[in-house]
Amino acid sequence: MSVVRQLLRARLVDELHLLIHPIVVGHGLRLFDDGETIPLRLLSSDAFPAGVVYSIYAPDAAPPVGGYREAAAHLDRG
Repeated sequence: MSVVRQLLRARLVDELHLLIHPIVVGHGLRLFDDGETIPLRLLSSDAFPAGVVYSIYAPDAAPPVGGYREAAAHLDRG
């Protein structure tokens, strides 16, 4: 288990800053294990011209409940 996962599980992380690169490699370490969920809330997200996305997440104490259908009901279709 990575240090990041241990800190998230112990609720010792205030913010998680991620740089997401548009590269497909098919191997490597995963940030999150299958099956385990850690509720996060997106605080901000910016995209750079090269396609890299910089996202900031924070732990979400009250994550939304429901599935796709409930979420789709709140989408702006305009």
